[in-house]
Amino acid sequence: MAARITDSIWNFCERHPWLFMTVAVIAQTWFTLNNRALWFSDEVRYGNAYQNLVQHGDWMVLSLNGMPYPDKPPVYFWFLWLIDKLTPADMPTVFFIGAALSGLLFLFAAHWLARALGFDRKTALASTAILLSTLFLAALFHYSRMDLLFGACITAAHACFFRAFAGETQGRWPIAGFALGGLATLIKGPLGFLFPLLTVLLWLLWRGRIREFFSRPMLKGLLVMVAMLALWIAGVMIAQGPSFLIDTVIGKHVVQRATHTFHHREPLQYYFIALPLAWLPWTLLPLALPLKKLFSGGFWASALAERSSGNGRNSFLWLMFLGIFALLSSLSGKVLIYILPMFPAMAILSAHALTTTDGRHARRFWTMVAGFLVMLGAGIFVGADFAPLQTPVRGLALGAAVLCGGGALLFVQRNAPATANLLCLGLAVIIWLYPVGLLTAPSLDPAMSPKAEALLIKQYADKGYEPMSYKIYSGIFTYYAERNLFETNHMDELEQRMAQADKVVLAIRKRHWDDWKNRPQDLIPIHEQIISGDTYMLVVRNRVSGS
Repeated sequence: MAARITDSIWNFCERHPWLFMTVAVIAQTWFTLNNRALWFSDEVRYGNAYQNLVQHGDWMVLSLNGMPYPDKPPVYFWFLWLIDKLTPADMPTVFFIGAALSGLLFLFAAHWLARALGFDRKTALASTAILLSTLFLAALFHYSRMDLLFGACITAAHACFFRAFAGETQGRWPIAGFALGGLATLIKGPLGFLFPLLTVLLWLLWRGRIREFFSRPMLKGLLVMVAMLALWIAGVMIAQGPSFLIDTVIGKHVVQRATHTFHHREPLQYYFIALPLAWLPWTLLPLALPLKKLFSGGFWASALAERSSGNGRNSFLWLMFLGIFALLSSLSGKVLIYILPMFPAMAILSAHALTTTDGRHARRFWTMVAGFLVMLGAGIFVGADFAPLQTPVRGLALGAAVLCGGGALLFVQRNAPATANLLCLGLAVIIWLYPVGLLTAPSLDPAMSPKAEALLIKQYADKGYEPMSYKIYSGIFTYYAERNLFETNHMDELEQRMAQADKVVLAIRKRHWDDWKNRPQDLIPIHEQIISGDTYMLVVRNRVSGS
């Protein structure tokens, strides 16, 4: 009876995949659209950038804390503006709706990529179910930043380029692919067009068809993308001037980050460690498959035969994954969230392997997933008391119980078809997100959001105190303080500015406060808060007589 019900549900979802993905994302996110503060560091900074776009018209070059903010192009913030105008939502709800919609578009693009490559409905739906049950990705549906929308455009660009070279004629697919790559670039940066072009070049080289890359449709597509980028470049030059574009946008935030970054510098092996952790529980799948086939002559013979036969979809996915991985690893700056464009290829390959493997290996995998969920739940339950947090965290025990229950259910039905277990795992993740989203995340605000200190800064600024900061992550207090702070990383500049003001409220990290030589004796600490593992202080000075 249960098998018949799950088969019916899966068949319905196969016929209506877009409805399935939409309902799943709504079920994962609707209850978290306005139940916590914006967190350190990107959410509050992007919040202020969006404030400045709306209030001060900074449409081409974003601004942060009253200064140009060339780190990110503006298109994601235009996307937030559309949400703001088309819905009754206000800030910060707009940001969380943007995250959820970006996640939905990411799933849509992944599903379309699977179908464009020629996979059947079962494999395509399984790939999106895999993405929905990846814990790292499920968490990102609740965090406001542009990477999901960035990944959606990159994934869709891959689908367009594959369609261009899989058919007899390229048609208009290269134009669509380059347009999506250009859009991705205007969301986050040049990796938006480099990723799909790298994949296509590697794939055509593998297939011995590299000449097809240099075609008239590809040239037209390139010109479309260049025109898109040129419009934004012209806007930047009008707003800030040519030197700002060359020295700051291109020199510092593109070239320097790629070759000798000023932050997020990590060793070459970073993604070899980070990717398997972020892909859990699906990292376990290769361990359950018959990997000895990789060492057989027949496997490699069939792989080589695909160079000239079939549509080459498997090699396209592998080269998409490996090319992006290699390019990211070669960059000086490395951030965990950069791995997102690899997820659709990994999900489709995993779905194909899972739905075609024999029962014994599938049973082994689901047993491993069940064990992982139970161990994760038990670890959260036992380790919650040892977490180095200064604020009570709610909902951990309930979330741990859901994980253990989901693991137990998967173990009981480990012999069931993959489709039934995918539905079970996806449902477990959705249920787990409720205590996490409703209880755990809001209770983390004192440890993750600068809101408390920013509101104190606002109170003092309203009384005439000049807000200042020393060696903080730029813009983290501005959104909630509702005013710009004087920011500096140089002590002599701080002391000079303070000498000109009678009433000062200063944000400073505790370690810098303790190291401050010749610290003015009339500075009075009023508040301390540990934000994302670092202690921030607020100190005030009032030289106005009679106050």
